[in-house]
Amino acid sequence: MRLVEERLLLTEEDTARFAREFVKKLKGNEVVCLEGELGAGKTTFVRYAVEALGPEKNEQVRSPSFTLVNLYRTAKGEVYHADFYRAETELEEFVGKGLVFVEWPKGYELCDYLIKFEVLPEGRRVRVFKR
Repeated sequence: MRLVEERLLLTEEDTARFAREFVKKLKGNEVVCLEGELGAGKTTFVRYAVEALGPEKNEQVRSPSFTLVNLYRTAKGEVYHADFYRAETELEEFVGKGLVFVEWPKGYELCDYLIKFEVLPEGRRVRVFKR
């Protein structure tokens, strides 16, 4: 994977802007893998990405830590949000069904993008890699 973008997110609004800009680049069937320690902003990023895609109803984006996979229907298609930290679920099950965001991926083979979140004293550094 090659590094295609790096930026510093100082505020939550920076995260929202980054998510809005990122999803504009997508076709809607990509696998986006997310890495970062607990509290690094992975779920917050997905929440803003889903908001940018126009969720049906008033769906709230929640961490999939306990459900393992959450499905959101948006104006741009289905969005799957998976947490593989403690799951044995196979990513292949969701590929091609819509946009897939995966927290704690087991590998990068199926990732079209990898976004790494790093917590810094002044905010978050994000690095975007593309296959």
